[in-house]
Amino acid sequence: MLTPWDEFLCHQLPTTMDHVYTSDPSWTERVYISLYDVTNKDMIVGCGIGQYPNRNVQDGFATVWHQGKQHNFRASRTLRPNPYDIKIGPLSIEILEGLRRFRMRLDENPSGISFDIEWTATMNPHEEEHDFRRSNGRVVQDISRFDQVGRARGQLRIPGKQVAMTESNWWSHRDRSWGTRRPLRTDSAASNQTKFAPFLFSWSVAQFADYALHWRFVERKAGRYSYFTGEIARPLGTKIEPGWILERTEQEFRWETSGVVQTLKSGDIDLFFENGESRHVSFVSHPPRWHLKGGGYGGYRGWQQGDSRGEYYCEHEVWDLNDPAILREASTLSDHLIEWRCGNDTGFGIMEYGVGPGYYKYKDIQHLPTF
Repeated sequence: MLTPWDEFLCHQLPTTMDHVYTSDPSWTERVYISLYDVTNKDMIVGCGIGQYPNRNVQDGFATVWHQGKQHNFRASRTLRPNPYDIKIGPLSIEILEGLRRFRMRLDENPSGISFDIEWTATMNPHEEEHDFRRSNGRVVQDISRFDQVGRARGQLRIPGKQVAMTESNWWSHRDRSWGTRRPLRTDSAASNQTKFAPFLFSWSVAQFADYALHWRFVERKAGRYSYFTGEIARPLGTKIEPGWILERTEQEFRWETSGVVQTLKSGDIDLFFENGESRHVSFVSHPPRWHLKGGGYGGYRGWQQGDSRGEYYCEHEVWDLNDPAILREASTLSDHLIEWRCGNDTGFGIMEYGVGPGYYKYKDIQHLPTF
């Protein structure tokens, strides 16, 4: 079908822009944002919208973690006849200036969460290494992705609290991904849960005053990665310097061993770059930590991302994460607020992390849920 996209000189296929190169139902395009209060260190927000052209679905979420409770809103709609709108009921994202600014809104809805936020980039984006994987001869992952840090301003409301967000207090990052994606199934209601080989996973964003550090890796054994990407990003518009691509990392993580889910306390990481330079970063974690299952990652109580829920559907709940049973069910990936130190520089960002059974280190926490 023709859409306004087809006016632009950007076609890659001899078909209209609402189609992709494959009919694989796992093909996904996603916008993903995390925002965090670095002054009070008591709140973190997650938001995202995913599009599945071969399933005719667009779905999305907004979550807010505050003082141990996570407020979740999830929504879904039929994609066509308007695949060009990044909008599901009250939830929308509007691109104001490519790679620089966008607006995210959640209008009044039954969850009690609402916001109107403008996001502005501070650093150049990091274009990740292409993620391509086959399993038993079949392509199961073929994804492009970029990450970018920024600041946020606007208004946010949850039941009982209204927040004026300023760029000095609210730091942020976002990612954009598209391609064939291996499904993550961690819902206890799913009969075909995802199985993992031993791993250490870390996706980290560290934003400082005049640079940002990005890395994402899956390490299977010491120094052996199934996926690795990383870079130093410079202020927006600065010419990209050669050689600042990350080659490897070495890390020592310290864990909270008395909890019911895997929880990082602190750690040290050495980053080694192509140009021979290295950087040592240390970190401590703060309580804000939004659990991605609230946005549907891994599935939640029978609903997987990309599932058709009809013309429009939404649901919402509040998790009291002080309840161990709720925390265990919520635990999959999480964006955990991190305070970083690199030399004399202090910054903020997040880390998503996890350790799988059989990995050669951190054996005392491998029995706890993460993926």
